[in-house]
Amino acid sequence: MNTLPVATRHAALKALFEKALALVALALIVFGAKMLFIRYFGSALPYWDQWDAEADSLYKAYLNSSLSWSALFASHNEHRIFLTRVLSLALFELDGGWDPILQMMVNAALHVAAILLVVFALQRILRPAQLIALVVFTAVLFVLPIGWENLLAGFQSQFYLLLIFSILALSGFAVAAAFSVRWWLGVACASAAFFSMASGALIGAAALAIVALQLLLRVRQGSKEYAGAAILLGMSAVMIAYVPHIVGHDGLKAHDIRELWTALLACLQYPRAGSWIALLTNVPLVAYACFVLAARPARTSQHWVILSIVVWWFGQILSLSYGRAVAPNSSRYLDITIMAMPLNFAILLFFAARVRSIGKQWVVFLVTVGWLAMTFGGLMLDMARTTFPNVIEKAAQSREQEANVAAYLRTGDIAALQNKTMLAIPYPSADRLASLLSDPTIRMALPRTIRPADSDEKALLERTVLRGRSHAAVERTKLAIMNLAPVVLGLGMALALAAGLSGRRLL
Repeated sequence: MNTLPVATRHAALKALFEKALALVALALIVFGAKMLFIRYFGSALPYWDQWDAEADSLYKAYLNSSLSWSALFASHNEHRIFLTRVLSLALFELDGGWDPILQMMVNAALHVAAILLVVFALQRILRPAQLIALVVFTAVLFVLPIGWENLLAGFQSQFYLLLIFSILALSGFAVAAAFSVRWWLGVACASAAFFSMASGALIGAAALAIVALQLLLRVRQGSKEYAGAAILLGMSAVMIAYVPHIVGHDGLKAHDIRELWTALLACLQYPRAGSWIALLTNVPLVAYACFVLAARPARTSQHWVILSIVVWWFGQILSLSYGRAVAPNSSRYLDITIMAMPLNFAILLFFAARVRSIGKQWVVFLVTVGWLAMTFGGLMLDMARTTFPNVIEKAAQSREQEANVAAYLRTGDIAALQNKTMLAIPYPSADRLASLLSDPTIRMALPRTIRPADSDEKALLERTVLRGRSHAAVERTKLAIMNLAPVVLGLGMALALAAGLSGRRLL
């Protein structure tokens, strides 16, 4: 029997409604913005790795009934992208063919899901009224096309799957008792992250670091907890051992401590790489770690989850700094790097809620304003100097690539692909691209926008399970989402405003 007073139940329902409203607003804003970006800058022409990894190794084998489980689990560079391959096949079946634009849209939805998971985890250490501030900050951050390379490539779902399964795994490991149902779900999610990207192997290490701290602080106790820590250690060791070594990528790695340190600094300083003062933007993470260790909260406290995400994020950028030291701040890696920004901002809000004196509140307020100015100032500068020029150049390259590929498919003349400027074709080798485009199976599987007129779609569909029965519905849904993207974005902004007016008090 519910004995809570009516006023208390009403207040609880109102808080729950405001929270849901804010999260829905965030999802609509970010998803709508991503759809608009894909609508105006996306290309249905497969690009670079997609020709080998999808066209040749995946779809051709699938249509020829020769795709094996070992091929699904095989390495792609350093990664074992099993989940990305399965997702690509599922979309191929649903659409009755290969559609990179559909892949981009699904990837965008996955990224929104990852963002929501982070915000949902963070809001649990904040006051209900502070959530709208976090939502507005996160919406502005992820509306910007910072990770545009992933957004405009259909074959990049692994980045978003890594984020999703890492957060889910850490949310279990950090607070669950060893060998409980939630703990085993964490193991499953950690395994899924490993089969998304190579750096998923570091989830166990991040979880082990938190569990070790909890054991040292006697927050966790008992032989089962030590056994659970041993399993995390073993799981991490096995995963790291099974990350393939790609000799051709050795030149991309850090070869000494100086190169590693330089790359790590670039990640920690983003978006103002080269500015030592930019390191201050991550000071809230350090302060929060000190707070949690000093406070020694109970094992089930959400603070351990947040701290585990902080530790995981540092492990990710450390791995990135070693493995891709030559360009750690390339757009494709920034979707991971910028995850620190909502963490830092939420921590500033958390500390703002803890101070009581007017003087200290003003100090926290000024620090937060300075942090926001430094962060968004750097982002805007990076957008103007790098991101927008690169996106515009990419769009122009895509149009040229489409014209050259269409010319080859129409004439069969390899001269349409050869002797071109860099990135005038969507693959590093003209001869290899011509070979792929001439393959009968790949030819029939090409995206409809570039598929040759003589291609037999009926023969393609006969080799699939669904026989194209869902294609019409998928196409209508895709077009509706694209056409309604401005409405989705506008609705999200309206809901965010409504949530803000309802919450009112931010600090």
